[in-house]
Amino acid sequence: MRTISWKYKFLSIFTALAILFGILPTSSASASSTQISLDEFKSAIRTTDATKLVGVFVDEVMALRVVQQSSASHVTSLLNAVSQFGQANQFGSIGLLAHNYLSGAHFSKLSPGTKISLVYGDGSSKEYSVTTIKQYQALSPNDPYSNFINLDEPDLLISSTNLINNMYGTNGSLVLQTCISKDGNLNWGRLFIIATPV
Repeated sequence: MRTISWKYKFLSIFTALAILFGILPTSSASASSTQISLDEFKSAIRTTDATKLVGVFVDEVMALRVVQQSSASHVTSLLNAVSQFGQANQFGSIGLLAHNYLSGAHFSKLSPGTKISLVYGDGSSKEYSVTTIKQYQALSPNDPYSNFINLDEPDLLISSTNLINNMYGTNGSLVLQTCISKDGNLNWGRLFIIATPV
């Protein structure tokens, strides 16, 4: 009974995220590459809480604040910010979510080997390296229970639950998630950037 309850809860959260991504406005916000250094970024967002994740940085690509979800399905609409996906903690991973027309636009600039720095409130940072990039097409983009096609293996069909389990299921990993836009549909697919500690 406990396993069923957990799976139902996780699927409900994923459903809410899919719906939220589908109903938010489609206005585009330009997010330019950053010229700030990691040290400058750390100083700008420093707090007193050493345990709190407050920023994500990639040299000359992005310097984004990390905000906590106000609810299980919330993805920030703030410029230059990403939401920390609370449910990723259940897997022991760190998930960062952003809309593809806001900060998520930076995610497609990352490639295997790219170094990502997570910045904590005390100014410390932890380094990750991108290992895997996965793209999936949603067969029913506006259906939260859609099955997905792995764009690298078009014959492979995966359920939304299995997709989330596979992407976030590696303990210690960092996962950046956004939607893929195609043919005017902002929710056409999903992009996952997976990184592991350096």
